[in-house]
Amino acid sequence: MWYCVGRRRKEKEREEKYLRAVDLGWLSIPLLVMLLCGACSRGDNATRTPVPTFTPTPLGATPASGEVAQTPATATNTVEVAMPSATMTDTPVPPTATSTPLPTDTPSPPPPATDTPVPTDTPTTTATPAPTATPSFTFDLVLAEKYPTTSLAPNVVRVFLYVADENDFGLPGYSLQVVHNGATLPVDKVSTGGLPGLTRGEPSPYTRFTNLTVIFVEAQAGTWDVQLVDSNGNPVGPPAQFNLTDNEDTRELYVKYQPRKGS
Repeated sequence: MWYCVGRRRKEKEREEKYLRAVDLGWLSIPLLVMLLCGACSRGDNATRTPVPTFTPTPLGATPASGEVAQTPATATNTVEVAMPSATMTDTPVPPTATSTPLPTDTPSPPPPATDTPVPTDTPTTTATPAPTATPSFTFDLVLAEKYPTTSLAPNVVRVFLYVADENDFGLPGYSLQVVHNGATLPVDKVSTGGLPGLTRGEPSPYTRFTNLTVIFVEAQAGTWDVQLVDSNGNPVGPPAQFNLTDNEDTRELYVKYQPRKGS
């Protein structure tokens, strides 16, 4: 930067010298005219002296022969300062104002049509049947089985009962109620107490204790319900049900009852 300032100062001094030279040239012209006029009045034959002309030399041009070119003095102790380069930045453009549309009334859609439910007939309240009293039995049905027979003819059914106490000894005075296909069959026997008998005379997989045996001769097919009753014919234990077919060989029915605990 100091180099540039010094150079410009030298150029300005050269311009001032140039302007002073031009002013002196114009001032010398009237003096020359007066000298010429004085010579003419003396009658001497004076020799015309050509008027010198001044040709300005532009800056930086090579001087003509005979002229001394003034070389600008070399600047000394010049400090060069690097100017920071300008950085182009984008000038933010202000946002364009947009007009906010005015709210408009939007018509609400009509509610969808709903079908009116068709009234239904109110169901008639039915009377809840009163629960039937469950008979309180004093005996439990411990076992209910049917075995094949080898000694009975077709359509002959044998029923075995063993009613015993907690020690598995027979209880006397009890009988059976037998119902075949809804018809009650007559039973005229009662159980015996003490040591029981056996369903078969020899040991076999179907040998059981018994203290009452009843035989029915009639068509065997159908449902057989067998239940323990007391001496008055009142049920004292739950019934056991058996189903037999026409040609079935398992026609020996067996039930065992024992007193219910806590009764």
